[in-house]
Order: sequence, then C-alpha cells, then structure tokens
Amino acid sequence: MKNIFTNYKTLALALLVSLSGCNNILEPAPRLDISSEQAITDKRGAEAALLGAYSELQSNSYYGFEYPALAYLSADEVDWSGSYNFYQQFDLNAIPAENSSIKSVWAQIYRVINVANTIIEKVPAIQDRSLTDAQRQTILGEAYFLRALSYFDLGRAWGGVPLVLQPTTNKTSGKGIKRSTLEQTYEQVLADLEQAETLLPALTVRSRASKEAVWALKARLYLYQQQWAKAEEYATLVIGSGNAKLVKPYSAIYTGKLTEESILELAYDNADRNAHANYWLPSSKGGRYEWKPSASITADLQNTAVGGARSALIGSQVNNGKEIVYGQKYSKIGTGDDGAFVLRLAEQYLIRAEARLKQSNLSGGLADLNTVRERADLAPLAATDTGAALLAVELERKVELAFEGHRWFDLIRTGRAAAVLGITDPNKFRFPIPNSEILADPDLDPADQNPGY
Repeated sequence: MKNIFTNYKTLALALLVSLSGCNNILEPAPRLDISSEQAITDKRGAEAALLGAYSELQSNSYYGFEYPALAYLSADEVDWSGSYNFYQQFDLNAIPAENSSIKSVWAQIYRVINVANTIIEKVPAIQDRSLTDAQRQTILGEAYFLRALSYFDLGRAWGGVPLVLQPTTNKTSGKGIKRSTLEQTYEQVLADLEQAETLLPALTVRSRASKEAVWALKARLYLYQQQWAKAEEYATLVIGSGNAKLVKPYSAIYTGKLTEESILELAYDNADRNAHANYWLPSSKGGRYEWKPSASITADLQNTAVGGARSALIGSQVNNGKEIVYGQKYSKIGTGDDGAFVLRLAEQYLIRAEARLKQSNLSGGLADLNTVRERADLAPLAATDTGAALLAVELERKVELAFEGHRWFDLIRTGRAAAVLGITDPNKFRFPIPNSEILADPDLDPADQNPGY
C-alpha cells in the first residue's frame, strides 16, 4: 500500500472538505492548516472528517466516474468509441497492470478506507459535550459502512486485497500487511456491516449511510457469496422497511435527485461534479462521446417486451446522415449533478428474486421479478422453469441496472461471463493489481499479482 503511505497528506484535506452533496452539514469554513490529530478532537472535526470520507467516495476516481465506468466498459453494455485507449483496454478485456485508471481507482478506494479508519480510531475518544452519544454512534456507523463498501468494491474487482484497518499517517504505517484472500476480505466487509448495523438509524437522508443501506449491502454481499437465504432475508428487511419505494416513470430515477427509490445515492452539483455525462454525450450536446451503448443493450432496451419504459435510457441523433445512439442515464453535462446510484430498491427486488429462485421458490422469485417489470410498464412473466426464470432475472438486471456498473460483476459471480462475453481466459475476470503497488510495497511481491498479469 505504498501509494497510500506516500499520499497520507490527502487525509488532512479529506477530513476538512465540505461535501455539498450531503446537504452542506458543515457550514463553517474548513480549517486547512491543522493535522488530522488536531482535526478530530471535537464534534466539528468528527463531522468534517465524515464529510471528507463521502467526498472521497464521490471522487471521479471512484463512484463519480471511473469505478462504475471500468465495470460497464468491461461488460457487454458499452462500446468504446473515443480517443482514450486506456479505457479501450477495458472494452477489449486486455488490461495491463500499468493502466492509469486501475491505479487511480485502487488508490482512491484506499483513501476512503484511510479516512474511515481515522474516524473509527479517533471518534470514540472525543470528549465534547456537544457531541451526543447518538451522534457519535451515527458517525462511527457511517465510517464502518463506508469501509465495508470500499472493501466490497475492492474484493469484487480485484479479489482479496490487503486489509488496512488502522490509519496510515506516515510512510511506515501498515507495515507487514500482506494480501488477504477474497474470503477474508468479504469477512471483513461483513464484520464492518455488523458494527454499522448496530449504530446507524433508519433511512431518512438518502445521500448518507443508514440501517437500510447496511441491509442492502449485506443482501448484495450474501448474493455474491451464494448464501441465498441470507440474501433473501436482508433484501426483505430493506423492502419491508417501507422507507424506499419504486418510482415512476423509470426515468425519474436519474432525471430527478435522491428519489424515494434511492437507498444510497451520491448527490453532485456544479461545484462537485459527476463526470459521466462528458463521456456519454456526443459533441453536439457538449460531450466527448468516448463510448456508446452496445448494440446488444440497445436492442434489449428498445425491445418493447424487454426494455419497456427503460428505452428512455437510449438517445439518438443523426450526424452527417448517420444515426448515432448514446446513453442518457448521465446527461446533466451543464450542471454535473447526475447522481451516483450506489444502492437502490429495484436491485433489492432482483436480489430477492434470484435468491428465491435459487431456493426453488419459483412463485416468489417471479413475484419480485414482475414487481420490477411492472414499474417498467411490462407484462408479467409466467415462466414454469427455474432455469429460464434465472436467465430472465439476469436479463432484467442488465436492463434495469444498465450503466450503473453491475453487469460485469454479475456475469462473473454467476459463472456466465465466458458464455455471454466470449472470454475464455478466466484470469481476465479480475483486474490487475496496479504494477506501481507491487513495485512500491515491500509487503507485496510479483506472486501477489492476479494470475495472467
């Protein structure tokens, strides 16, 4: 983790950045000239640190752009059509360990972890009468959740990773931390979610972690681990809480902000911009048009029996006599305030549908699948075969969660990547650990690199 060690000064800024996407909770001007030890000594410092963690989560090197982009470029959702060949490498599933985007995303996720680690270490010791026990618990709960989310995202993209659980404040911090297995990484995710679940309140602010966000991420984690009963249990808790609802029309999810469907959505504005639209939109709309919806997903979305109302995700125009298509989930290029959809309710219905089908509950699985289809103005399916129903859930996830970064990971976890994407080398199912990390970290060596790189 040498890049984290050498970038520890990022922490001082991260602790003090005001996060406009979190309702401007920190109003006073930030103090940029104090150390992290001084910063988290009172309520104000603790709140500033937490906002810093969300700011790092929103970064364009994480949920603000690159993490979901690298996933949808790697799957069959998107075709590269631009000039940045380091993104083309994901479209071709030919990623070198020197790829600059791999390096930036890896480092950015660990920045979130570093700030969360600092909060977890320092907030319990704060002595400030203005910081109530409930506020302290919520701050800690959000930090545990953000660390869990970060390690989950690292695990599904890279496999097992070094588990850094203490703040990295200097060049020797974290010495001796080896790479963990994927199982150990997911165990840490679950441990952090267990802590967060006891500390967080119910969902009220959709841009912040909540008890429902914990349940939703637990449901997703258990789905990846093929623990079907647990996945169903926690998806049911989210759905049954009543604090999130499917919204209509489908386009309201992304044309609006922080709709009732969002369990955790990162909100942006003109000062804190989401970069997606610049890469999706054609030049006539102010974008670079670096990539476009694939022919496969365009056909599915425009198929009235599959896409339904989700056909709104595809835009088109004629350039020099030729029609071009582009994605519209991220289109607010003027304001940069497209949301980042980390957790939303439709996914929970589809998690429960898949989990129920895997437990031979065909009627229950179809009921959840059809709830999502109904919102998209589609007729219910009446499959009589569990295998066919599971393929229907796979297709539904493709179109319902399009361009949000799920498809690549779905095909890997279900063992369907080879059949769907035609990738015969299973080594390509993991991203390479950045070569710079292997070279710089004395606790990593070439043998720790993912196979095939």
